[in-house]
Amino acid sequence: MKFQLVKKSSNAKTGPIPITNSPRATCPDACPLKKNGCYAENFHTALNWNALDQGKRGTEWRDFIAGIESLPAGTIWRHNVSGDLPPIGPDEIDECAVFDLVSANRGKRGFTYTHYPMTRKNARVVRTANNSGFTINASANNIGQAIKYHKRGLPTVTIISESEHGTEWRKITRSGIDIVQCPSEYREDVTCKTCKLCAFSNRSTIVGFTVHGASKKRADLIARG
Repeated sequence: MKFQLVKKSSNAKTGPIPITNSPRATCPDACPLKKNGCYAENFHTALNWNALDQGKRGTEWRDFIAGIESLPAGTIWRHNVSGDLPPIGPDEIDECAVFDLVSANRGKRGFTYTHYPMTRKNARVVRTANNSGFTINASANNIGQAIKYHKRGLPTVTIISESEHGTEWRKITRSGIDIVQCPSEYREDVTCKTCKLCAFSNRSTIVGFTVHGASKKRADLIARG
């Protein structure tokens, strides 16, 4: 497998920060969005993803990690605009690979999301990374699952149904927990570079992303639980 580091993204949502992409083989089978409404299958992102899967882009893991290590101190960077954490088994996060990311991120502000199921082992790996300065958000499939993840002490994000909440819903409160809409969805002047909300592992809120992309109808069904 090859992995891609782009040191200055042209993505309007992330802003001009370093971003990475991982091959489709990293995506867990447990993710209901896999080949079923994943935003990363949108045209331009999918073209890049295809090239990465085919080995036409990217580098081997060690060179990839060295690239992250070379980023300037204090850099905020987003791991995996497409793809997920490397697996070591079916739906199981490779702990050693995450340790590589944690080590490469020292002195920087990396963050990412994972759709791996939060088994006891996977949740332990995620917590260890968060406690070590590399933020891994547990990605939930709906509000109910997001509440459960949040109550386990995990920084959490979730997809939100457009058909139920519209495209500009701002905040939803469930079980006393606030789910806030990603600001870049309704403000053109906000990017990952300026917001940084998902990079805070100890935040008290869940971040919600309204389903989007070419297959959003399928994703919407998942978000409705």
